Amino acid sequence: MFSYKDIQWVRNVKREGGDNWAYFDEDNDEMILHWSSAFTNIPTPAMTPKKGDVVVLFQKMNTSKQFHFTHLLSPVDDIELDCIDKNPKHRWGRKMKILAKTQKVLRPDSLGLGRVNQGHTYPIEYLNLDTSKENIQKIIWNAFKPFFREGVFKRYVLELSDSLIDENLDNVESEEGKWNYAMHRFRERDRGLVQKKKASVIKPTCECCTFDFSNTYPDLGDGFIECHHRIPINQGERITKLEDLALVCANCHRMLHRKNNQNEYYTVDELKQIIINE
Repeated sequence: MFSYKDIQWVRNVKREGGDNWAYFDEDNDEMILHWSSAFTNIPTPAMTPKKGDVVVLFQKMNTSKQFHFTHLLSPVDDIELDCIDKNPKHRWGRKMKILAKTQKVLRPDSLGLGRVNQGHTYPIEYLNLDTSKENIQKIIWNAFKPFFREGVFKRYVLELSDSLIDENLDNVESEEGKWNYAMHRFRERDRGLVQKKKASVIKPTCECCTFDFSNTYPDLGDGFIECHHRIPINQGERITKLEDLALVCANCHRMLHRKNNQNEYYTVDELKQIIINE
């Protein structure tokens, strides 16, 4: 899952010979991005972007005087490749996931490219020293939106957190097995706090129904539990403490996010009482 905040680096590249766009013939989901053999200190600048960072490429052909953005890439791993046998002049490489590749000229007017020397990797702040980093990230992200690869959206859907429950799932109808692509906006959660809550108990059981995954699913269910925010996230920004979280099973978690006949959500204690009274 990527967002505009992942855009951290910018690189100026050029196709050897200059008669076409560099890396534009890469039609697979992945490619090798190369750095000059002139870099001799290990690790080389090829290792500047970390896994999860997004790199924007820009370039020009010899026949053009204008630079244009062409790719959004992200490192697949943290391995530096030695490609001297295949590319002696550009020995160092990183395997990159192609997130987007433009199909036309793309050059936001508010960003300047003159500060980024060819072959080096620079922080994106270099594109405009008079505005914020976040503003630069948003400009680039929005410019590339029409060119995102399908794989980016597939991964985005697959990696949505299991704590992001869609309250309208009951009303969704779809041809099964078919991919639907969409951008989602969701409120940020602190996954570290959730993990601390889960680690605060020796053997987690549901606070509503006392269900124990480890008893029903030996080994597989050991330590498994879901985490529910007692105060709904949609009420806005706030400081969340461990006591504001509840450990619940998947069934109860779903019920806590389902409105009752009064169009309200049950609290953990209310749902627990309903179960006791049954």
